Amino acid sequence: MTLLRRWLNRIDRRLDGAALHAPLAFSEKLPGGGVPALASHALERAVSEARKHDPDARLKHVLAPAGVAADGAASRWEFVFDLPSRRAKLLAQWYLDGDTRHGRFGRECLDASVKPFPLPDSPIARGVAEGRMPYSTLAAAWREERRRTPDLSLSMRDSDAVMSDLQRQGLAAGSRFVLRNALNATGAAIWLAQADGLTLHCRFA
Repeated sequence: MTLLRRWLNRIDRRLDGAALHAPLAFSEKLPGGGVPALASHALERAVSEARKHDPDARLKHVLAPAGVAADGAASRWEFVFDLPSRRAKLLAQWYLDGDTRHGRFGRECLDASVKPFPLPDSPIARGVAEGRMPYSTLAAAWREERRRTPDLSLSMRDSDAVMSDLQRQGLAAGSRFVLRNALNATGAAIWLAQADGLTLHCRFA
């Protein structure tokens, strides 16, 4: 049975032409210098890249790993997208590379990596490859992953408005913090900042 299923899985894999089967990576450095940017600017770049791979790309996660300045600008933003038709996830990282030969903050860069879901070395993917599970298991795992977290609105509140809200709540200038999306108790998307023992949040969209 295992040998037969392995053979059938190979056929199903060839027929599943839209799905991504191996990781991809891309990197772009724009000419000239760049400056720290609001979330909307970085998101525009990231969405453009994600839609090259799937026009129906869905935003799932936003992160400013080194925090955001008082004016809402950051030198690094990260975005995760689901690519529904490709059964894959895309991580887009917008950042300034710090190369002062190209300006005070360096060049504006966008790195993107696309990985199939589940990953090729995951137990599910190995089970399918070895014929212990049917190929349809991959699609079922993907449907569950798509339901696990909500799609985020591309019309999210921009980081300048978010920072104004967080500062009114007590976020001090110069605080070290991470800004990201999260879910509140009702399952709605929010902006969340954690700094100096404080957990602050405001609406996402």
